[in-house]
Amino acid sequence: MADVDPVASVCAAYTEIPRVSFVDLSTPEFIERYFLQAKPVVITGATETWPARDWTIANLMERVGQNEVWIRGKTNQDRYRQGKAYTIRKDTFDNYCQDLLRSNARARSSYLAVASMQMAFPQLLDEVPFPQYMTETSTKLHLGPYMWVALKGHYEFCHFDPDDNFLVMIQGRKKIRLFGYDIDSLYPNPLGSHGKTVQSQVICDEPDLVSFPKFAHAKCEHCILYPGEMLFIPAFYWHQVSALDSGISLNMFYGDGGESQYVRKILRPPYRAHFEYWLLNVVEQNRSQPSFERILSRLPEVLAHFFMKQWHDTAESDLIQTCVEIIRQHCHIQELPPKNDQSKFPPMLKIRGLLHRDGTKT
Repeated sequence: MADVDPVASVCAAYTEIPRVSFVDLSTPEFIERYFLQAKPVVITGATETWPARDWTIANLMERVGQNEVWIRGKTNQDRYRQGKAYTIRKDTFDNYCQDLLRSNARARSSYLAVASMQMAFPQLLDEVPFPQYMTETSTKLHLGPYMWVALKGHYEFCHFDPDDNFLVMIQGRKKIRLFGYDIDSLYPNPLGSHGKTVQSQVICDEPDLVSFPKFAHAKCEHCILYPGEMLFIPAFYWHQVSALDSGISLNMFYGDGGESQYVRKILRPPYRAHFEYWLLNVVEQNRSQPSFERILSRLPEVLAHFFMKQWHDTAESDLIQTCVEIIRQHCHIQELPPKNDQSKFPPMLKIRGLLHRDGTKT
């Protein structure tokens, strides 16, 4: 990667993400200053006692090399860097790492992403504690922890996730770019694009202001994340990650505890516009499905199940109704179709393309 970040010369602002020492940041201070304010922060010294800090690619190959993992392919192509397409294969962790250590052609087009510790590496799960900022509060784990193993130079497409997020660097360094809550300047892929995230069409290493002129108005927050450091990325916050070294990182997706608290939060600024785009993206993923009419006819029930599955959150009726109105207006319907489905459980609003971003599997 070039010494001068190309984003710095084209974006309206380019500022460094603040760093705070773990010993100087109590849980109440983190919640008040960063979590509730939706502001990113790098926390240093928070993982010194984690057994996972002793991991290296070599010793993980010895310990869990025969474990099977899903590997993304075609990750060095522009369609991947725009979050539009990739393939996937199942392989052993050892085979993936052998390619990575050789830095061969297959390694340069592959990425071990979102590998569930529970499913892919159960032997290692106890070596990944949850940060005290989660354990000392009522926050809920949504998904994870996950392991990510990248070859030096890997570019992960710019996107936002529907959860608050801690990203922890174990080995190597990553360059992080964040772009906050800004739909227009980041040119999200059209509604209906596959996957759980919303992806930006802008390739930050090669920003194209002819095709994406509004990117010049974006405000970039950046840092280099070093081993042992932990980055808080607020929910629905644009982020782009590049590997400066071949290395290992972990993350966990979480959110507010209690009932209805997370859904209530993301229906307010600054999250609201990004949440709406994300929700409507999922709606459009389902619009061509035979079940869509039934989904609309039982939409309040469908959304209640959807939010429970995504965030373990029992959303109150007023929040469900707000989301129903968002979807109803988007679909240009005056009222929901009559409920003709008498089955016990409502149809599912599915996130599609979780495996193959090219849409060949759901």
